[in-house]
Amino acid sequence: MRSKVAFILLVVLYICSFFFRGSDPKVELGDRVVEGVFFQGGYGMQWVYDSAAEFERAHPDITAYVWGNPRAWDQTRPRFLSGNPPDVFWGIHNINFWVNLNDGLVSNLDSLMESPAYGQEGVKFKDTFYEGTLEEGQFEGRQYFLPITYAISGIWYNKRMFDDHGWTEPQTWDEFLALCETIKQTGGGVAPLTHQGKYPSYFGMIWRSLVYKLGGEQLMCDMDSLVPGAWNRPEIIEAGRLSRQLYERDYILPGTSSFSHTEAQMIWIQEKAAMIPCGTWLESEMKNALPDDFEMRIMPVPGFRDGKGGIAAIEASAGPAFWVPVDAAHPDWGKEYLRILLSKRMAANFLGTVGSVQPIKGSTEGVDVPPATQSALDKIAAADGETFAFRFSGWYLELENEFRNALGALLNDDITPERFAERMENMAQRLRDDPDTIRFSRKPKGDGVATL
Repeated sequence: MRSKVAFILLVVLYICSFFFRGSDPKVELGDRVVEGVFFQGGYGMQWVYDSAAEFERAHPDITAYVWGNPRAWDQTRPRFLSGNPPDVFWGIHNINFWVNLNDGLVSNLDSLMESPAYGQEGVKFKDTFYEGTLEEGQFEGRQYFLPITYAISGIWYNKRMFDDHGWTEPQTWDEFLALCETIKQTGGGVAPLTHQGKYPSYFGMIWRSLVYKLGGEQLMCDMDSLVPGAWNRPEIIEAGRLSRQLYERDYILPGTSSFSHTEAQMIWIQEKAAMIPCGTWLESEMKNALPDDFEMRIMPVPGFRDGKGGIAAIEASAGPAFWVPVDAAHPDWGKEYLRILLSKRMAANFLGTVGSVQPIKGSTEGVDVPPATQSALDKIAAADGETFAFRFSGWYLELENEFRNALGALLNDDITPERFAERMENMAQRLRDDPDTIRFSRKPKGDGVATL
């Protein structure tokens, strides 16, 4: 009953909005208009406007009307419910891609994937993406979502500080602990590590890497697939123990648990800590605060000689972002917009404008890649392409929320590693028992990148 009332209210609000918001710019542009709505955040909107201009160059008889908002989904959800969505969409807050797919809101993109790549003769669109980056947007082998960036995550360090002290990147976890001890003893008061304590998901980059390097690809797939007992395996508990070890040895900057993401990153830039976990968006996010001589580099979370995941393996993901609504007025134009938006030409423009890499082959050619981003790409090459990406956070929001809460409690020493694993397995069991939960499964691919 509540859902029906909420639906009616949203539709009423949407209808009323026509009477109070003034003229609709899209309507004033005429009938031949493709509309795109995008999340407006750290990437800005210039890359969207550039892709709209490129679309109009390719299709001068169609106007590309694009706009952004930090709460794009909240702004447009009433339109989806009333059957009047935009032609292409990207939102990140308060949205579950897979629930939308299950509710029949998302168009299938298989025909787009088979179409020719924009600006590249003899190449299919699907073949322009980095290996393994399309699968995160697939369900039952069919394409529904496309990625925006190729996010590489690990531990970032201050290169000049490392050079000045003669510190080097560790390969194994034992070497990492030895480095932390050296920094603690000889760093002149600099803490070995800080992290974005208010948001435990950032430290989750370290925890997930430990799990993968201990248990390998099969364990990762079992955890994502909610295989009974997967979340209570010894590797889960060991990753929790090793995480706590950093606190117990005083390798974490005091006060870290209270830092927001920007506060922790600023403290790292101010050289109060030598290292911080983050993704390749770090440089772009902090560009206005970076000193001219500051050099950041990334390392994979160190591994184990006897682990099942490669020591040099690094977390890299291209999660679902763009999609075409089923009820779009011009779904084919929406797909064409994506074909152009994610072309080699526009991906190179995105790199030059935003400073982040999109998962498009050849998009870094002839472009000045920021040194920090290049260091991340070099790490993938050094790992012989062995990358990994957990899917549970996107597939099961309840599990992701419990993960954040339980990990925060673990890092604050409120619970033990064993209790952490127990809480996670209990939540996985609740999802297994819930008939309304959309279930996913994945199997090891065998080359470090898992697929659905």
